[in-house]
Amino acid sequence: MEGILPAMTSIGGSFFLGAIVGYFAKKIIKILMFVAGGVAAFLSYLQQQEIISINLDKLEESSNFIFTSILSSFNNVTQIGDTTSLGIPMAGGLSAGFVIGVMKG
Repeated sequence: MEGILPAMTSIGGSFFLGAIVGYFAKKIIKILMFVAGGVAAFLSYLQQQEIISINLDKLEESSNFIFTSILSSFNNVTQIGDTTSLGIPMAGGLSAGFVIGVMKG
């Protein structure tokens, strides 16, 4: 019984933390997508009214740079040793909680 209690605390705590992080990550992504859509619609409206002109080549170049920099930052963070150093119960609870949090968010 003494060996089970710390493991259960580790699994439960990391599951709860993962669920909170997953829930709020989904909420933040929804807000950011709403804002980005609003900005894109506003710029499209201004271009249609001929108030501004949008250079699509520069827009494409900038968006490609942003997406590649974001993806390269994820490649640097998600190395296999980052989550396995936590231990299997904690990493499993954290990932399961994150998935549940994203699904419920």
